Amino acid sequence: MKVLDLFSGIGGFSLGLERSGMETVAFCEIEKFPQQVLKKHWPEVPIYEDVRKITAEQLRKDGIGTIDVVCGGFPCQPFSQAGKQDGFADDRDLWPEMFRIIQEVRPRWVIGENVAGFVSMGLERTIANLESEAYEVQSFIIPACAVGAPP
Repeated sequence: MKVLDLFSGIGGFSLGLERSGMETVAFCEIEKFPQQVLKKHWPEVPIYEDVRKITAEQLRKDGIGTIDVVCGGFPCQPFSQAGKQDGFADDRDLWPEMFRIIQEVRPRWVIGENVAGFVSMGLERTIANLESEAYEVQSFIIPACAVGAPP
């Protein structure tokens, strides 16, 4: 399965998905340091810088074929309890861009990740968006203690 990894950070999703036999065909990461990490570990995989500029047409032009999975930990600042919780009014609310890409690319699977505050502030919109495109949605919470981190 081919993966488009959005909001890639240093490649955590891709690392796990590749260990499951999948192949990352492109990243999207705006920050320079994580881009350097991605280039070190995936030197042949292209990195797009701005999620707002990625289109299915551009991916095709760049030789990236069928994408089976779109994954991404879209920015949490609009929903985080550590921030102002401006939600949809925050210009860092980039779920609409991820959703646009999903609509254009039509992957078989979508994997999204966000903070606990997202459940009450943005999850309903995300589920409605995906279901409007005939995706079946399953959400779940993984608490920090489930992976041995302090609560």
